[in-house]
Amino acid sequence: MPRFVAWQTQYGSRGLQIIGISMDDDPELARKMYEKQRLNYPVAMGDDKLGRLYGGVLGLPLAFLIDRQGKVQALFRGEADLNLIEEEFKRLLRP
Repeated sequence: MPRFVAWQTQYGSRGLQIIGISMDDDPELARKMYEKQRLNYPVAMGDDKLGRLYGGVLGLPLAFLIDRQGKVQALFRGEADLNLIEEEFKRLLRP
């Protein structure tokens, strides 16, 4: 999460928008984590229906890169290489 905060700060003006999805059952847990981590991007509550729309959430963490047209361009499962994620979204931010 700290890296996501840094990315939002660094690349937000170029069009990057990080959106966190909490799959916790209790929204209060998500709110406390949001405040503790001092996140600068929105976090929404997810559920089984949302998970199914994105091909099923069989494990966390999970990161999707979605382009400006709403198309999923990349999917990273588990503890992905954050440098690779950054390179991929920087490619999508190019005009």
